[in-house]
Amino acid sequence: MKRITAGIAVLLLLLLGCAQDNPFKADTVVEWEGGNEHPHIEVAGTESGGPGNFQFSDLDPERNGIQDAVILTFDKDIDPSTIAAASFEMIETDPGTGSVQFESISYYPEDRTAVLVGTFSDDTAYLLTVTAGSILDLPGNQLDPNHNALYDGAPWDDRLATFFTGSAVMRDITSPSINSNFPNTGNVGNLTPQPRVLFDNGPMNVSQLNLNNFTLVRTSDSSSVALQVVSATGSELVTVPVNDLSYGTRYTVRLSAQITDSAGNYLDTNNDGYVWPDEPDLVWDFQIIDDGTTHSTPPTLSQADLLPGNTSVRIEFEESLTGDDVVMDDATFIAANIQVTDDIGSIPIVFETGADPGAVNCLLQRIATGTVTLFISCNVADEYGNLFDGNNNGLGGTPGEDDWSGVL
Repeated sequence: MKRITAGIAVLLLLLLGCAQDNPFKADTVVEWEGGNEHPHIEVAGTESGGPGNFQFSDLDPERNGIQDAVILTFDKDIDPSTIAAASFEMIETDPGTGSVQFESISYYPEDRTAVLVGTFSDDTAYLLTVTAGSILDLPGNQLDPNHNALYDGAPWDDRLATFFTGSAVMRDITSPSINSNFPNTGNVGNLTPQPRVLFDNGPMNVSQLNLNNFTLVRTSDSSSVALQVVSATGSELVTVPVNDLSYGTRYTVRLSAQITDSAGNYLDTNNDGYVWPDEPDLVWDFQIIDDGTTHSTPPTLSQADLLPGNTSVRIEFEESLTGDDVVMDDATFIAANIQVTDDIGSIPIVFETGADPGAVNCLLQRIATGTVTLFISCNVADEYGNLFDGNNNGLGGTPGEDDWSGVL
């Protein structure tokens, strides 16, 4: 094994340099990534190919089999006692089902790197599992592969890596994700639209694409709407309502996060790159077009201007998507819903309505100075109670999405 031992020092220098540029390293300012409190494997690779390489190549031709080593580099100082055989499980996935016993397992604290030396077979794929809770950093924190700063156990905190030799095909360990979903706006003109989801990184387990995992309800009262499946494939689920939907009515679609691809990987519904035990379901709304009697189209911003003299802001509203005139509910023009700030801070406002029912004048109680920013809450409403649509997609009233702010 002299060739493997001699090559490790060079590889560790490469790994240490690459670790500084790792784009997936946890960030202290992102709470759900766990900040600096939890250790992670920054990069995996092989001694023969370097970081990010997963093909084993023979480093000792004088011995039978393919002599190589798995290299794992961590972002924290690891407790050396936890870098042990019990922490790692490696099995064959193509074509066999055997297991690998590593000949030696070493940890180099100066480089935060573990080296797992083994003998591998020709044309074989392998799955390495760093078992959940097995490896600890020096303060005693477990690995957190799904970056949620929680101890979730297996399979959520198992860290997987795949390797191969020759022509073997590695097991799919990538979570499927959402490519797109439709319809997802207001003003849907078809009374029998086809709610659908397109997936990436599949193929999906088609047997799970059913009406237990995909539902449609009326948003206002959560009453169930009957669907039927039009088609379910590895990349798409398409449904259709059994009966016509109602004009001016908003509907909510829900796809369960507890579905998998054909390899058993759970769905990453929010496309953040990680899967958690409480991964949120994919939920979205759409609304059937107003037929002229339902009055359900929300208002949106038409124009906002800081008037000369910097003592007032005029806000004009219009009907979302259509641009038609709208009558606003003056009672929703309050300080909690409309705010103006400048370089000094928040500016007190007196709201003035007049001849234009679709507008409001915000009389500033002091002269605005420097950068002036306007905020409009999604709780501003029109005369029919339709809440403000800040992103102008025909669906109003969603906090965060429909709150609007901009520099005047």
